[in-house]
Amino acid sequence: MPIRRLSAIFTLLVSLLFTGVVSGQSAVPHPRLWIRGAEHLSQLQSWATEDNPLWVQLLAMADEAVAEMEAGNLPEGDLGGYAYTEYPNENYAMLLAFVSLVHPDSATRADYANRARTLLMYVMNEVALGEADAPFRTVDFATSDRSRWHGLGFPLTVDWIYNTLTPEDKATIRAVFLRWQEYNRIAYTTNNNHPEPIGVVNDPILVADRGYVRWSNNNYYAAHMRNMGLMALALNPEDDPDNALRQYLNEATGAWLYVIDDQLRTDVAGGLGAEGFEYTPQSTGYVLQFLLALYTAGEADTTVHGQQVSIESQPFWADAIEAYVHSLSPQPVQHEWYGQVFQPAWYGSGQSYYNPDHIESFGALGIYDQLVGNTSQLEAIRWIQLHTAPGGEQALLERMDFEQFNRAILYYMLFDPNAAAPADPRPSVPTTHYAPGMRRLLSRTDWTPDAALFTYNNSWQSIDHQSGNAGGFEFYRDGEWLTKVRVGYDLDYHTSDNMNTLSVENGLPDRDSTDWRYMMGQRGSQWLYVSTADPSQPVITEGDGFLAVHGDMTNVYNSEYEQVTGVMSVARSVVWLKPDVIIVYDRAQTTAAGFKRFNLNLATGGTVDANRAVVTTPQGQQFVINTLLPGNAVLNVIEVPDEVSSAPAEGELMRFRFVSATSEEVSEAVFLHVLIGADAGAALPEIELVSADPASPVVRVGDTIVRFTGATVVVER
Repeated sequence: MPIRRLSAIFTLLVSLLFTGVVSGQSAVPHPRLWIRGAEHLSQLQSWATEDNPLWVQLLAMADEAVAEMEAGNLPEGDLGGYAYTEYPNENYAMLLAFVSLVHPDSATRADYANRARTLLMYVMNEVALGEADAPFRTVDFATSDRSRWHGLGFPLTVDWIYNTLTPEDKATIRAVFLRWQEYNRIAYTTNNNHPEPIGVVNDPILVADRGYVRWSNNNYYAAHMRNMGLMALALNPEDDPDNALRQYLNEATGAWLYVIDDQLRTDVAGGLGAEGFEYTPQSTGYVLQFLLALYTAGEADTTVHGQQVSIESQPFWADAIEAYVHSLSPQPVQHEWYGQVFQPAWYGSGQSYYNPDHIESFGALGIYDQLVGNTSQLEAIRWIQLHTAPGGEQALLERMDFEQFNRAILYYMLFDPNAAAPADPRPSVPTTHYAPGMRRLLSRTDWTPDAALFTYNNSWQSIDHQSGNAGGFEFYRDGEWLTKVRVGYDLDYHTSDNMNTLSVENGLPDRDSTDWRYMMGQRGSQWLYVSTADPSQPVITEGDGFLAVHGDMTNVYNSEYEQVTGVMSVARSVVWLKPDVIIVYDRAQTTAAGFKRFNLNLATGGTVDANRAVVTTPQGQQFVINTLLPGNAVLNVIEVPDEVSSAPAEGELMRFRFVSATSEEVSEAVFLHVLIGADAGAALPEIELVSADPASPVVRVGDTIVRFTGATVVVER
């Protein structure tokens, strides 16, 4: 065969490989994002009946979108901003595009598809005019809040109405997507919002700088990856002839997802993301939405893209379900607006204190489970989304009618109307869960509504929305939190005094008095962002009727960056004598004398008598705090005002604080506290300080002896 002919064949094969024909792109027809083949689409279509309330709700939302178009609010009512927008065209286009796939009437399907095209191309044609400080045309439009809330609507709409789009439409879409890809790959919406070095894929250098890599837990980072990946998957090879758009899939999987996969296996291993309960459902949702699209588009091939494209090979996702149910309060309460809500063991920023809806993450994971036949996990997710999201089963349809319409689509795709009611997965879950990445321990006595719940943190604190909570603990008993972290959004809510841990004076940074770091220094808090290093992995001991944990928090009280390094040692040991007693042994040593305080948040005030504070909880329980060391501690129960920045989270319970402080400024302090929860009128166990040796105290609670020596705890029952 002539060399020229061989060369031509080789060139063709290479071209086919890189345009996706060999890897499967052209072999998977539209729709291919979140929908896997004709059989899956047929199943979704079969659910679109009047007997399915989720379909009725989804159709009502689509008809409302049509009404907004008829009223002139769409597309012109979209002002092209990059944050909140009342009429985001891509959100409505995505909804109409999805309903155009499953609606039982062909004429209605065509009408919805054409309407989706109108909304989509309104934005595309504006952006195609070029970058400018004008609606739709800024960098922020493609990388800021609107893009993470609604940005997936553009590529999903393209995929779901592909045959309705003209060649000219696709050319315009491609040009816009190419520009947005570049904006995302170098995005700096907040700190470190893209992999470094830019353009490198599947290389360990991407995860060499651990501090930088931790920012991959950020919600913007994950949204940038999702949007890049979905845009790269949306067009066919013939509409992207030089592979310019398709090539970004290599970066989305080989750089962004490569880094995130590493984080899920290391710094957040165990199923709990770094940003806490407000943002983790979003950030992990963005990751799972991309992973689901890779699977349905035939691109979840680990031999091509690496282990990071496989949901099944990533243990974080199964751990996330266990960590989630462990974080729920044993009982729900009634919320003024939402009905039944759970009050979770919270961490991270929070604007509202109740368990948020996790449909963006669990919905995508459950759809994948359905497609691969993972029935046990699918049933667990369906139970979670039916019973533990705000409002419970009674508010399912209300949760669908949310301003981000991808949630309604995920709900519709998750719940087969012909499936049996899902069973509660919790009884088969162990009663203790430890997430080694975030160093967060969650333990309960059982899975009944009357369970007692204990939590402990020794978390690293390097990125947005984290708290100075190392050493902090919480205690739930008989239907209410006796003590917990104080939830709020801004940095002053993340200081250590709000986190049920120690305040240790360590000097002030060389900052203006209005700087947040100066505020943290004033309060003796652990340092956010700039601590010297991580706290230690805790030492956990679980025995017959007790759980003990020891952690060293020294590193997070110092900041070499701020040149504040006077803390020599801070350590805490906590013993939970199940179900009602917690013993806390603290040690703090600094190079200079200063204040040292033990902080404990309370829902109500209390009275102090000698070395004891007595609190009556809102539901009438006794909560008694005994201070055994130091003998001359100054005790107070104070009402805590709102922080300077804002009010606490809506629904936050903790309004008071117990403070045990040394009587004077000292360089070394030891605290020993015994906390007891009890029913109203119940007799309390006798407490005795058997040994007051600061290095190895011994305390007796009833018939139980607890001995502390360094990191070692011995419990004799």
